[in-house]
Parts: sequence; C-alpha cells; structure tokens
Amino acid sequence: MSRQMVMAGAVALLLAVGTGVWWLSGHLPSPPGEELLPLPGDGLVTFARIQTEMNRAAAGKPALAADGAADPLEAIGAALREFLAGNTVKAAHLLDEVEAEIENRVPTDEQVAADPLLADKEEWLVSYFELLPELQSGKGVKADTYVFNRFAVVMRKVDSVLLAEILPTLKGYDLVARKSEPEPSVFDGMMLRFPCRLAASHRGLLEEAAKTMGKLGTVQTDCPAPKGREADFALLERIARDPASTLMDSGDGGGASPRDLRTTLMTVAAKGTLADVSKALAAGADPQRADARGRTALHYLLGNGAVTGGDRAKAIKLLY
Repeated sequence: MSRQMVMAGAVALLLAVGTGVWWLSGHLPSPPGEELLPLPGDGLVTFARIQTEMNRAAAGKPALAADGAADPLEAIGAALREFLAGNTVKAAHLLDEVEAEIENRVPTDEQVAADPLLADKEEWLVSYFELLPELQSGKGVKADTYVFNRFAVVMRKVDSVLLAEILPTLKGYDLVARKSEPEPSVFDGMMLRFPCRLAASHRGLLEEAAKTMGKLGTVQTDCPAPKGREADFALLERIARDPASTLMDSGDGGGASPRDLRTTLMTVAAKGTLADVSKALAAGADPQRADARGRTALHYLLGNGAVTGGDRAKAIKLLY
C-alpha cells in the first residue's frame, strides 16, 4: 500500500470520527469563523449567546457547548431549557444564580464612594429595578406561572445589566422605553425576548407574564410581528404555529446593529436565494443563532423581497 493511500485513509478516518462525535454530541460544526464563542467582558457577545441558547432550547436543539469563559448571566438560557423540560425547581435555582450575579454587577454604595464614576450606573439600574413587579408565590399561585413570571423579570434585569456595560453613555437612554433621546441609536429596542415558539406552546404563560410586567412587558417574544402588534397573542400564536403562511409579506429585515455579529446564513437570508439558504444550512449554519440585537436569519429573510412565493415559504420553514 502506498504512502499516499495510507495518508488518505487516515484523513478519511479522522473525518468520519469527527462526524461521529458531532452526531453523538448533537452539536453540528459551525462554519469556519462563525462560532459564537464567549468573550469575557463583551456584553454584545453575551447578549447574542443568551438569545441563541434560549432559541435553541425552545427549538429542542442541544445547548451551546459548555465553556468556562462564559458569562455567568448565560445561566438564564439554561434556566429556560430546564423550565421547558418541566424542571421548574432546577430552573428556579438557576435563576437564583443569575440574580446573585446581577447583584454582583450593580455597583454598591461603597463602590460608588470609592469610584464616583459608578454613580450613574448604580442609579440607572437600581431605579429601573424598582419598577419591576414584586412577584407573589405560595398558595393559589401555580409553580410554573410563578417561575415563568420570575423568568420575565430576571430577563429584564439581565439585559439591563448588559446594556449598562455596552452603552457608550447611559445619559439619554430610557430603559423603560428602550430608546435614546433626543437622537435614536442602534441600541434602541434592545432586549432579550422569549423565543417565538413559546407563543404556541406556552401562550397562556406569556400572556400572564405580559400582564404581570405591565408597560415593561409589551414586547415579550421575538416573533416578527408587525409594529404595534407585538402583544397580539392570537397573531403571535399563528406565527409560531404556521410561520410559512403567516410571514409571507415582506418585513423590515435585520436593520441597524450595534456590531456586526451576522453569520453567513443571516447574510444570504437577507440578500440571497432559497438555494443559498439551503447551502448555508447544509454547511452547518445554525438558524437559531442570534446577532447582537437578538435577531435570527428568519428576521433577515423577511426583508428580502427577492425571495417570494413558494421559495419564500420554503425558506421560512427552513429558518424557523
């Protein structure tokens, strides 16, 4: 047997073993350079990883690979995964861990005294947290309702802490409205959202959470609903159950982003064809992957007026 044949056989074996590992682990390889690896201190990457993990949990996909460098706030994604699996106690414990980390990230009076520059951050976060609802538990309150409502509250705390670390300045940014004044910014509307699929599987809990959150919960899901109908739960459920027929009209696509964390799949969804989308997916692209604003390739596709008719319906099904 020639040396070339031996080398070729070895390469084939390595590829086969690698493919087997991916298959056994449930983790498909990401296209080169598109792995959403954690980056300590980078709130935008953490934001994208949290939204991606929640999307994957709702879609029944494996969790992102464990990484010791991951931000502790990412445990909120694991909490949703446990909740959806029926493990409300484990989900509650994970939310405890997330809240403990949030407390560590809010400047204390002692820290502000030592560094007055932290005063704005402390006031900005604490004043917002005081607006969040106080949840009632115990007799008459179902455990899943309480944990889900708590998840909605903690989610707002998490994205607020991340925004406090991401924004170039806190002045002029309204956390309640999630917009900058007097001029708009790429951070407007930035918040973590429940995956759209929950509008079909957990609509009742979403509606209850929206009532509990009040004006802080008008946008609960990442369903690409028309502006002003983000809280129309009948529409959200239709989108979640049959996106291919509900989302046939063009949307606004990706829009501005604080940083380009787009993947190849997002790019081809925005500007390519059904064949391009299929090719990217075949190469291992993750349709649940979120960008720096929490949008997936599906959101980008909706702004692509070139993909119409049957191709559009097929592309929506592939990306949902």
